Amino acid sequence: METLINEIALLLRTRRVALGWTTAELAETLGVSRPRVQKALDDMRELGYGLSATGAGAIRITRAPDRMIDTEILAGLKTRIFAKNLHCYNRLGSTNTRAIELAESGAAEGTIVVAEEQTGGRGRLGRNWHSPPRLGIWSSVILRPQVPLQRASGLSLLAALAFAHSAESELGLKVDLKWPNDGLIDGRKVLGVLTEVSAETDQVYFAVCGTGINVSHLPTDFPQSLRQTAGSLAMACGYSVDRLAFYRAFLSQFETLYRGFRRDGIAPFLDDYRKRSLLLGHEVIVTQGHLTIQGRAITIDENGALIVRDGRKNTVIFAGEATLREQ
Repeated sequence: METLINEIALLLRTRRVALGWTTAELAETLGVSRPRVQKALDDMRELGYGLSATGAGAIRITRAPDRMIDTEILAGLKTRIFAKNLHCYNRLGSTNTRAIELAESGAAEGTIVVAEEQTGGRGRLGRNWHSPPRLGIWSSVILRPQVPLQRASGLSLLAALAFAHSAESELGLKVDLKWPNDGLIDGRKVLGVLTEVSAETDQVYFAVCGTGINVSHLPTDFPQSLRQTAGSLAMACGYSVDRLAFYRAFLSQFETLYRGFRRDGIAPFLDDYRKRSLLLGHEVIVTQGHLTIQGRAITIDENGALIVRDGRKNTVIFAGEATLREQ
């Protein structure tokens, strides 16, 4: 039935939009019975679609639901790789965990897992990611780049850069990027990226790149512990943001960058990332478990690693928690 809903929604959105479609026309075009079409239309209303009928019985979409469902995500999406296989859930423990399961079972590159709500959303370093329903975009994409393990760290940078491009082009917002996985607007964290990789030293089998984007939150929607540091697109804009439209823009931007990455690596995108970096040129502290590295962040190399200089010594850092050192 989900496939039938998608097909009906596509027809109602494309040709004959002004005239609409009768139940009989939909049934004939799709090769199914009228009762099946009527059941699908009833299901669409339950999903939150507004459907109106003319005097002649022709049906039109008057309102689409603000829900992370395949029908709406795919509407107008032009990607070639991403979202050809799309797994949507109303509630899920973690989109990354589910995507890893699918990847291990052989799911194709570009397969996406998206959830309206995560009950066990994971951030980096074992942290939880606050993922309430109807407020954000919680999704993971399976990638299968033919690259050595050391280059896989660049995938998080690409996802963050895709977010920056989307926020700037769609909403006119300036985004600062904090290596390796955060996107901030007005000093507040709006984006988090968690990339998990299955690989040997000489080859990546697959990577799952999870992104959490705060879209519609108001300050009171965050736990008290996050209200001073977390933000959302709506808070930055001062008005409501269309989650689905933004997600489609993000997927298009991410796929464009990823296709370039598969061909040329991350090098062509580094200058773009560096100019948005919060860390470069500043004294930083990078924590890796019990190890702490201090120095000046001088660049990000062609593997996506942060280079920190302490005196005359350069340290290449592929992962860690980086913060600005207070002067």
